[in-house]
Amino acid sequence: MFFDERDLRVFDNADSRGYFEEILQSYYSKNYRASVVLLYSFVIYDLYNKLQTMDSEGDPKAIIKLSEINRMIQDDEKYSKVENEIIQFFKDKCALYFDRFTEDIDYLKNCRNKCAHLKVNDNSLYVPSDYHVRMLICSMYDNILSVKAPFIMDLFQFAKNVVEDYSHSRTLSSILNNIIEKPFITEIKNEYTTEIKNKYLERMTEESLIKSYKTFIRLLLVTENEDVEKNATGLYMFAYAITDHLIRKGHSNIFNDDSVLNIFSRIQIDKLKASDLKRHALVGLITAFPAVMNMLRSFEELFSYISECVLLKPHGLRYYRAFYPREKQTMYEYFKEHKELHSPESIRTLYDALKSDNDFVLAEFTELMARSIPPRTGFYHADCFMPFFIENIALFGLEQIKNIRNIYQSNNQCTWRTNYPYEDSKVQEYIDKFENPDPLDVIETVSEDDTN
Repeated sequence: MFFDERDLRVFDNADSRGYFEEILQSYYSKNYRASVVLLYSFVIYDLYNKLQTMDSEGDPKAIIKLSEINRMIQDDEKYSKVENEIIQFFKDKCALYFDRFTEDIDYLKNCRNKCAHLKVNDNSLYVPSDYHVRMLICSMYDNILSVKAPFIMDLFQFAKNVVEDYSHSRTLSSILNNIIEKPFITEIKNEYTTEIKNKYLERMTEESLIKSYKTFIRLLLVTENEDVEKNATGLYMFAYAITDHLIRKGHSNIFNDDSVLNIFSRIQIDKLKASDLKRHALVGLITAFPAVMNMLRSFEELFSYISECVLLKPHGLRYYRAFYPREKQTMYEYFKEHKELHSPESIRTLYDALKSDNDFVLAEFTELMARSIPPRTGFYHADCFMPFFIENIALFGLEQIKNIRNIYQSNNQCTWRTNYPYEDSKVQEYIDKFENPDPLDVIETVSEDDTN
């Protein structure tokens, strides 16, 4: 067993560090009975400090209990009674927060009592083994001493300033406005969600996480006022981080909690239509977390509306199977049915989403895109379409190339552009290769066939 300088940094003050080093020194000197007694005293001291931290952060239960314990100390109550009150508070309120808390603290207390008192049956003192003392020190360090005080209160009340700071950050300012076109940047997500997790979420119980989650979801997606709109980015960052943390910690059952469902049931479609930020925030959560999307299916009208908000945008079409995993209609069929998606300026994005679909037909898709170039203000659409067509032209047959060429040649938004003569010459080259093949190419092809 060895603790280095890095291990000792978990202690917030020099006194705590000194007490723990005293325990270690006693163990290294093989004063095992003293080690256990010192360890027990230090654990009680550490829990008392954690209770004070919870009190200072506004946990109502901790405030009441700390006042009660301080009164007992002032009244010279027996130390054992004070110790028992401290232990019982954490057993009742925070046992799940500390790994194996009840089992370990009871074992430590029992061992401490045997070390401090005579054995009644033979009037001797109990001496624990090296292994038992080492195990107790390591267990207390891992499961109690190195764990920060439980953070019980509603997180929003504690993190208002951080929410505002995130909302005013230039780095984060465009996230909500581009939630579909530019999916949540991994580096940004990792940086800020990790910061929120380490600073707040790791110290919260499941109960407080649920309470905080409801607050952030309500403010982000339900509440209407100027401050909420102004701070929507910060609210979204916290809602995203808490959702991610809950799922990673195995608390997906939160999305079946009636109180959480009630919050989501209060989201109004009219309010989403009136607020891009609210709508984009909900889209961001459901596309990032399948558990949230599955929960939203309970609200059919809302789910139908938000699915169209996503899927009827070229960058959102890739989520088709996430929204409708058991739908018989393929993504490509859905695409063909909805003219809103026939946008040549997004041809590459659409192709990337559709190309793996079993019934996808490249020639049909390209022809449809050619027909969708607007007859007015369509220069940019044509600028996006033509390079895609030329890059993939080798995959088309002669009649398919001619058909697509006839379509774009009939649209002056294609033919009036500066790039048109060069682009069309590249298409003509392929047509010429089909109609007037190079004899050498023919001979080479025949030779290959003979060889095979």
